[in-house]
Amino acid sequence: MQLPHEVEILKQRVADLTSLIDVSAIISTTLELDELINLVMQKAMTVMRAEASSIMLLNENSNRLECRFALGSVKEKVRNKIELKVGQGIAGWVAETGEPLIVRDVSKDHRFYQAVDRETGFITRSILAAPLKTTSGIIGVAEVINRLDGKPFDNHNLEIFSTFCRQVALAIENAKAHQYILEQQRLKQQLDSAHIIQQSFMPQTFPQSKESGFQVYGKNIPATSVGGDLFDCLEQNANHLGLIIGDVSGKGIPAAIFMARLVSDLRYYSQLKKDATETLMAINTLLMERSRRGMFVTLQYLALDTDSGKLSIVNGGHMPPLWIHNGTFKSEWLRCDSGIPLGILPDLSLSKHEIQLQAGDCVVMFTDGIIEARNSKGEFFSLDRLQHFLENEWASPEDLVKALIGQALSFSQGRPQHDDITVLALKWH
Repeated sequence: MQLPHEVEILKQRVADLTSLIDVSAIISTTLELDELINLVMQKAMTVMRAEASSIMLLNENSNRLECRFALGSVKEKVRNKIELKVGQGIAGWVAETGEPLIVRDVSKDHRFYQAVDRETGFITRSILAAPLKTTSGIIGVAEVINRLDGKPFDNHNLEIFSTFCRQVALAIENAKAHQYILEQQRLKQQLDSAHIIQQSFMPQTFPQSKESGFQVYGKNIPATSVGGDLFDCLEQNANHLGLIIGDVSGKGIPAAIFMARLVSDLRYYSQLKKDATETLMAINTLLMERSRRGMFVTLQYLALDTDSGKLSIVNGGHMPPLWIHNGTFKSEWLRCDSGIPLGILPDLSLSKHEIQLQAGDCVVMFTDGIIEARNSKGEFFSLDRLQHFLENEWASPEDLVKALIGQALSFSQGRPQHDDITVLALKWH
């Protein structure tokens, strides 16, 4: 007489096993988190023969369970609207203890959180809850509510549902990892695009006189995809050339945005104002007017008379340029009054220093990224090493710039670049 009943139980176990296999197949078909949870919990409701189901994920910042997904008659009233503290309600208890739980009659369990039923009009009779555990800990709780036949959930239901939840937790972990990878890929693509755009703000070709009276070359290597260093060549008129180098405070995207706007401003004011001092004064006023988060820039402006080789230097808090004399190949720092960086004080005082270039002389401008390059011993490349290396004969400013950057990177012995590197060089023939 027991055989038909045992056959039915066996059939049910086979169906349950088939459902678990189906869940494994579902998990392997998608890595989209919401779609994945929806498919798995629909299957769970079918197997558990339940009226409703939900998944609450743990927000690590607030230490609260947030209802991320719900199925059933009141799903729209609870999805993304219900939150529980860890330890609050049945789900909170499961999250706190890490143990699955059957509540056969919620009216007899003090842990049951009645507010949800009051707010939604749903009547909860029985609950089956299990934690979502991964290698990193508990990430949430899944629940099925009310068997359709009116009976309470039993231990077999709990065993099957706990197995479901182990698979769900693994699937959520995999989906989140996949989403993280996609986000990183998108971020990399955006940064690559930002790098291309930022580099377009700096000269792609360099001015030189038709009579080979001078040559200019510059190069920028940001420490990350984008940075705050800048340089530019401003051809103001037939016989005046402006060379700009600067270093915006900070790094990354904020510095890059600041830098891009600054380059545009410099190009505008260099045409509007009479000389380098007036240009930098105007830029300082502009930066003070729109100052945000204390950002500032060290800026150096060299103005070359391309007919005579007369060079004027105005320095706003930047390191002095190096003047390399032809013939002797000795060098000197053009230590004019450097003042303070632009964007800090409204009443800025800037002075101008003038020199006369001789045939074969070179003037080199750079940012601190190159002298702060470090080797495995923690030693800096330093101003002294830079000066010693540059006291040589250089056929062109391009040779000089590439050799100097190569020397600094070689000195670093493959260590990560600490700061943006920018070098701009002028040779007078």
